[in-house]
Amino acid sequence: MHDIYDAMIIGGGASGLIAAVALARGGRRVVLLEKQDRVGRKLLSTGNGRCNLTNLEAGTENYHGGRQAVRAALKAWPPKKVIAFFEGLGIPCVADEEKRVYPMSRQAASVLDALRLGCDEAGVETRTGFRVTALNPGEGGFEAVSEGGERVYARCALVCTGGLAAPKLGAGGDGYRLLEALGHTIVPRFPAIAALITPPEPVRGLKGIRAEAEIALLCANEAVRRERGEMLFADSGVSGIAAMQLAHMVNVALFAGKPCAVRLNFTPGMDAEAMLKKRAADLPKRSLEDFLNGIVPRRLGQTLVKAAGLPLNVAAGKLSDKQIDALAGALSGWTLPVTGTQGYDQAQVTGGGASLKDFDIRCMGSLRRDGLFAAGEVLDVDGDCGGFNLQWAWSSALLAAEGIEAMLELRR
Repeated sequence: MHDIYDAMIIGGGASGLIAAVALARGGRRVVLLEKQDRVGRKLLSTGNGRCNLTNLEAGTENYHGGRQAVRAALKAWPPKKVIAFFEGLGIPCVADEEKRVYPMSRQAASVLDALRLGCDEAGVETRTGFRVTALNPGEGGFEAVSEGGERVYARCALVCTGGLAAPKLGAGGDGYRLLEALGHTIVPRFPAIAALITPPEPVRGLKGIRAEAEIALLCANEAVRRERGEMLFADSGVSGIAAMQLAHMVNVALFAGKPCAVRLNFTPGMDAEAMLKKRAADLPKRSLEDFLNGIVPRRLGQTLVKAAGLPLNVAAGKLSDKQIDALAGALSGWTLPVTGTQGYDQAQVTGGGASLKDFDIRCMGSLRRDGLFAAGEVLDVDGDCGGFNLQWAWSSALLAAEGIEAMLELRR
């Protein structure tokens, strides 16, 4: 007769750790299975190492994919309730002016340590170096089989293996294979929150240049989303949070065969033409090589002059109204084709995943296999940047833990 746990949690990331703490604190016997040699590696990199735990204004509009599931999870575990859970683990939280919530220490390591300590104190058995290659349903629950042939048994199983983003931190897509083998549909996956790739010629020479801008995503010539913030130019594209937020919609559009472009406005809310006419009158001898310096970085200004079809060696005072109009158009609406996004190596999160149509979103329980649950990035939900993805990780996992608890009670 083999030993059987109440719940096995596959994946020791954000979702797996918080679910383990919640279940074990409720008196359940829990085993946490992690394929790497330590838990929570990706968590350490979140929020630039400061761990942007959640966002006080998290709502369904901040997410893509299974928004009904997001609505259910946020209703059960809204940001303030998640914050209270972490405060119970010894992590006081603070919010910035953009409603992003961080641990008071501003250290992701503090959050990981609190979750690990919470697991240890509640009696969670953590097994690292245990990569689950098969999850077999049986009469009394599930059997997890490792690469080395080890077997673990539990009445319920929670898949929290994450997605494909950041493979250097352990992402590998194991959860998709496990769920698919148990009858679940996997929605096509793609990198999300990632830099946008453009033809290299227009941005050549701009690597490392930063500028504030409004960026509009055009899909089939229709503006589908706008963001505002700091742009960062790379060898073959544009980065910075404002651009990276568009990656999900870029990938969906390109997958559907729709052409994409970004329109960059470096003077949002301003009349660029009027400003440039006054500037030309004030600085008539200034050559176009330096004419936009101060409005945008010098090298970017030169690139915009070329994009307007103007020579760099002409004095501003000699510009015609038509030429000023062309330059204003480049300054407030420089348009670049988008051919794709950076891959999973650079992406922060995965779009797509296990379809929520196969789950009871009230408890994150599988509709295909009794006793099977899933949470976090392995599911077809991805959020914007700003704490929304971790909020989904916490709230979906805590909702799943409640679902497991309810199921175990019914089976008593």
